[in-house]
Amino acid sequence: MKKSMHLLFLVLLLTLFAGAQTATVIRNVNVRPDPSTDNNPITTLKPSAQLDLVEPDATNGYFHVTTSDGQDGWVWGRNILIKAGAISSIGVGHIGPPQLYPDPKKTPGLADTLKVSDLTKRYTKGCPSGKASCTYSQAHRNVPKSVHTQVYDEYNVPEDARNIQHGEVDHFYPLCAGGSNDIKNLWNQPSDNEWNGENFGFHEKDKLETYVCSQIKAGKMDPRDAFNRIMKDWVKFYLDVGLDSVD
Repeated sequence: MKKSMHLLFLVLLLTLFAGAQTATVIRNVNVRPDPSTDNNPITTLKPSAQLDLVEPDATNGYFHVTTSDGQDGWVWGRNILIKAGAISSIGVGHIGPPQLYPDPKKTPGLADTLKVSDLTKRYTKGCPSGKASCTYSQAHRNVPKSVHTQVYDEYNVPEDARNIQHGEVDHFYPLCAGGSNDIKNLWNQPSDNEWNGENFGFHEKDKLETYVCSQIKAGKMDPRDAFNRIMKDWVKFYLDVGLDSVD
């Protein structure tokens, strides 16, 4: 009888633990009294603050939470990273779920150059539309249709989704920052890829790429650092350099 009670207690404990959900603040976020901006915030939390979820689902984009000091309120879902129990629900190494990233076996990422001099000089060969000179990316963009087809096939993209409305064959490490045209650096990135109420499709990644390449050209970012950060977690990089939004 005593052994049975111990087993029952253990099952109940594991059930409670498995169902518990926590979250980490990844960008400045207001804790509000209700799931809206109608009333003044209770407090503002900084990145790395820990939260407990009262309910697993969002309401109007807000999650019902309690803070580490016991305050009850609502926070904007885009500014928190939700975890399940003590183990991240999105796996190891990435801030976002697997569908936001290329398959590492198919697309590990590859750079042809990480030299600032290569990326900032003007080129006279390979320029499009008969231009006398052009940028690195303009001179080196060369992915034939056959390779596009190969990428679509590798990622099992349906025939009717092989178009810009649904996604694009994209360079994992951006061409303008020295990324390779090799298939090891190409993947099919959807246009719509939502997580935590925010889209992380190719349009969003294009914004990060524009930022990275402008920083490299301005001498404010080392291409090796850009490569490492994108390879490690492009979604986290995107959030880190984005404008903090508290609501």
